[in-house]
Amino acid sequence: MRKIAGALSFVIGLGLGLIGGAALLAYAYQEAGLYPPDDATIKFIARERGWLREDV
Repeated sequence: MRKIAGALSFVIGLGLGLIGGAALLAYAYQEAGLYPPDDATIKFIARERGWLREDV
């Protein structure tokens, strides 16, 4: 019974650690300005540079 509880707590801790680490990494990327831009930002930049034609 004790081994099962230990294994269960290990799996729960592993899952929480992975989720927390991914969230922290995404936050760090966003703060550093390395996060990929969303679709609206890409369209805005393309419109400003003349790459996107609205009549097509």
